[in-house]
Amino acid sequence: MTRKMNIITCPPPVKSADRKSFQDFYTDFRGEFFNKICLIKQKQLFFNESFFKQAFTLAEVLITLGVIGIVASMTLPSLIQKQQEKARVVALKKFYSVISQAYEFAVLEHGEPDVWGFSLNDSELLLSNLKSQMKFIKFCKNGDKCHPAAKIAYRNGNRINNNIFNPSNNTRYAAVLADGMIIGTWVQSPDCKASYGPGKHLSNVYGEYMIDINGAKNPNRYGDDIFIFNITKYGIVPVGAQIFDNVYEQNEDENTRFNTKNYRFDTGCLDKNAYGFGCAGWVLQNENMDYLHCTNLSWNGNNKCK
Repeated sequence: MTRKMNIITCPPPVKSADRKSFQDFYTDFRGEFFNKICLIKQKQLFFNESFFKQAFTLAEVLITLGVIGIVASMTLPSLIQKQQEKARVVALKKFYSVISQAYEFAVLEHGEPDVWGFSLNDSELLLSNLKSQMKFIKFCKNGDKCHPAAKIAYRNGNRINNNIFNPSNNTRYAAVLADGMIIGTWVQSPDCKASYGPGKHLSNVYGEYMIDINGAKNPNRYGDDIFIFNITKYGIVPVGAQIFDNVYEQNEDENTRFNTKNYRFDTGCLDKNAYGFGCAGWVLQNENMDYLHCTNLSWNGNNKCK
């Protein structure tokens, strides 16, 4: 918008041709003085007009701020979510490293888990035997509460009672770690014979570890901040790892097919209607949670959203 600027015209000082009297000197001094004052005011007016009046009106400033606010409201949530997902990836990798090492040390210290003495009705030893390598600040069983949320959610949004981190009986056991993560566990087979398919990492399963990597904070949902790991005779296996996808096509047992389907990445995590059990393997291998944003992901194709 073009504005008309105010202009001050300063007449040049008039000098006497021959300064012979005091009056002549006074007249010249007075003329030069007021000329300088006029020039100063002229510069001030120019500065005010050009810098302030020709910058933005209040309406223009408000419109600009409004546009910035709209753009920020559209982009900031996405940026914040991406940053949160990166933090969760880092946290899950840290947990997997710690739990794997603690489990290996526990085997060296106490022998194979099938001689630890746990049962279908008592999974406490799956956590208490890790105390020498992991820092726990609280243990929970049979009605104790390690997690403030009464309910947690599947990936599909359905909510269930939180008896994983707040065990309602002795079949489950939970603990709070020093870094705020909350871990739960349960025994599937004390003799390590639970199976999700062929292969030593799928057919020698004791039970599971479930981890809420940001503890009490939301969203408390599988595939978002809650992940599952199988406890096997050969180590800790993240559910949803690529081996789960491979065995599903080969396995003919309907019961195992059902279990494995929920633990595959594509049908147990990528599908927005899934429970969200099969996400840990993807996060650890591809270091992203892009399955929350797009569906064209696969082990042999795109490993992130475009």
